[in-house]
Amino acid sequence: MAHKSSCRSGRLNPCWIGMLLIIGACGPSDMTQGARENAKQQSNAGAPSAPELVLGVKKEAPPPLPPAGARPTLTTPASYYEPVGPFFFYVETLTSTGPSKYGFTPTQPCIQSGVFKRGMRMVVRFEILDTKTGKRVTDRDGANIKLLLPHGEEIPGRWTIRGSAAAMPDSAWMWDTTWDIPPDYPVGSLDYRIAITAKDGRAAIFTPPIQKAKTADTRVRIID
Repeated sequence: MAHKSSCRSGRLNPCWIGMLLIIGACGPSDMTQGARENAKQQSNAGAPSAPELVLGVKKEAPPPLPPAGARPTLTTPASYYEPVGPFFFYVETLTSTGPSKYGFTPTQPCIQSGVFKRGMRMVVRFEILDTKTGKRVTDRDGANIKLLLPHGEEIPGRWTIRGSAAAMPDSAWMWDTTWDIPPDYPVGSLDYRIAITAKDGRAAIFTPPIQKAKTADTRVRIID
């Protein structure tokens, strides 16, 4: 399975807030309750909020030792021994370096992550290798590449330098795409895919390999 604000604008000085409250309390008021609520909402609009925890850690007792004896034998599926192709994918998901269109900015920009809060921007950065030619697929190959989201949205991939406008000259070039997660998007695992159709008609769809267990699911997770 990557992108990076001033915290001053839109915030009222606490001293001015106190003076405004005093003046409002001492003078006559013909403002209705509804008007007061509207004014309050307008004053708070655009004000930056405190950071929220997306992923944390807590101290717990160590787990018990596993039971003695041999572990159950698992058989590798035959498909793992078959030739890989026609394309090979390397994919990573990352936090952005700036705010999403919903105004959410990660406190840790441009780092690999599998957990995203609703309203954040998810960056999907990837490489595609053509197993027939042994070369990476680039913008010169004329391939149709897009991110497929489970609700039906398709987002075109773009060939770009890592770091975008702030990149150093020797930064790597890769494919990437971004998705601003709607604030009301369902929470839970996200089954995204990446599709490629080459000029010669060869096509493939990448589905992230996942670990499924009673205690873990390694798919990208959307949280509230």
